[in-house]
Amino acid sequence: MQSFPVLRALGWIALLQGVRCLAASEPASPASPVSDPESLPGKKAAAIHCVICHALPNPSDLDRRTWSEELLPKMRYVTGVAAAPTNGYFRDLPRLLAAGFFPKKPLIPPAVFDQIADYYTRAAPERLPSGEPSPIDVGLPLFRPEMAPHRHTPPRTPMVRIDASQGMIMASDAAGQGLEFLDGSGRLLGQLPLGNIAVSLAETEHHWFIGAIGHFFPREEPAGQVIRVHRRAIPLRPEPILSGLPRVSHVAAGDLNGDGRPDLVLCAFGNYLGRLSWLEGLPDGTFTERVILPEPGCLRTEIRDFNGDGRPDLMVLQAQARESLLLFLNDGGGRFRRQLVFQRPPSWGHSGFELADVNRDGLPDVLVTNGDNADFNTSPHKAYHGVRLYLNRGGLRWQEVWSAPMHGAYRAVARDFDGDGDLDIAAVSFFADYDTTPQEGFLYFENTGPGGGRDWNFKPRTLRQGVTGRWISLDAGDLDGDGDDDLVLGSLIEMPTAVPEKLKGLWREKGPSVLILRNQTR
Repeated sequence: MQSFPVLRALGWIALLQGVRCLAASEPASPASPVSDPESLPGKKAAAIHCVICHALPNPSDLDRRTWSEELLPKMRYVTGVAAAPTNGYFRDLPRLLAAGFFPKKPLIPPAVFDQIADYYTRAAPERLPSGEPSPIDVGLPLFRPEMAPHRHTPPRTPMVRIDASQGMIMASDAAGQGLEFLDGSGRLLGQLPLGNIAVSLAETEHHWFIGAIGHFFPREEPAGQVIRVHRRAIPLRPEPILSGLPRVSHVAAGDLNGDGRPDLVLCAFGNYLGRLSWLEGLPDGTFTERVILPEPGCLRTEIRDFNGDGRPDLMVLQAQARESLLLFLNDGGGRFRRQLVFQRPPSWGHSGFELADVNRDGLPDVLVTNGDNADFNTSPHKAYHGVRLYLNRGGLRWQEVWSAPMHGAYRAVARDFDGDGDLDIAAVSFFADYDTTPQEGFLYFENTGPGGGRDWNFKPRTLRQGVTGRWISLDAGDLDGDGDDDLVLGSLIEMPTAVPEKLKGLWREKGPSVLILRNQTR
């Protein structure tokens, strides 16, 4: 699968039930703006203390209400300035306490925290600019949209996968907790009950390895699993090979230690508790877990030899306030050395990435989406959310060379869809501005720049059927065997964020669980 980006989007919702009562009992610093926020002592204190855990946020990253009523009250607990409440504000509080999640002593002196809170509250804008959306052409003859006949009411499809060798679509059904197999026209062929919600699928010669999230909405209860299915067995039988995991977002397969057996890389996103691990494949078919990073928020992994030493390395995108792209260089013997590619402020909301050689120089470039927008009850749309391209400059360095604003960007893939020799981009949004620009739910960026990577010009287009679902999953592949790449989108409509009732009703009653965009190039 593509990564399962909903994880970060849902990662903090469980905290929000008590936010407003907390804000009332522990009011933040005065919310009156100042003409010269640079003069506030909290600015310098933030540069010292806030960077301990994440990149330094700018007050303009969020509006004043969000800072004062939602984020800063929560940070009092996370930094140990105030003791964690027992009123249900933190779901699964006993697990967090048992894990030692909350500091025993304040990480920031309370008086200094108050200065920081005062700075962010008073320097923040009253409203966030939503940004000027790029002109989007409606009409995309390159693709013929087909609503899959098989659907659920309401649609709940957190994962889609094209199996080009079989001309088949694999789709996760979150309600039935199984894997469904559809033919190339979207008709149901069969179902595989899993007893868990599939969000990721890694493929080896003989097996599928399915990452199952456990709890769709944020919980600390370790109900995630890695499930193995022998692809050629009749009947197919799911076999859990690792259970009791934090919420799983992604599983990747590769031989990491050169012993000829497939190993796995596990992104156990979790919520406040999680980890990144590699699972060593043993001769008897079992796996031993070895933790690489004991932190939550890892969304997706790509396995590739990035430094050319003959050993497969890992590229990992981490969210949950870290908002970092990381390299773990394989030093052999099961040891990995961590290197930061880039880090962004917590509100960036990274949601997924993939590798693609966009400038055809033989080096893997990185296509990234950042658009998670469900951290708070009323998260404003953010102009800095979108799709970004980072070119590989060699020496394990990547440089951002292109970005396109896209509210709620969640997943993007790069392929030569129109057969003209360069890579185009298809992207979906799970948090589009459904009131003003619902067409952002699906965008196709046609590469119109000259060859050789000198200019990066991508023209956004969409189609009318792009508003028929709330797209959370996306995959590209040659579904019908005609030599060009088609697209498959999965819809999941049940989220607490605001959507016009008319549109929500359309999704519920008529919207597809799976939308096929059949490429007409050939």
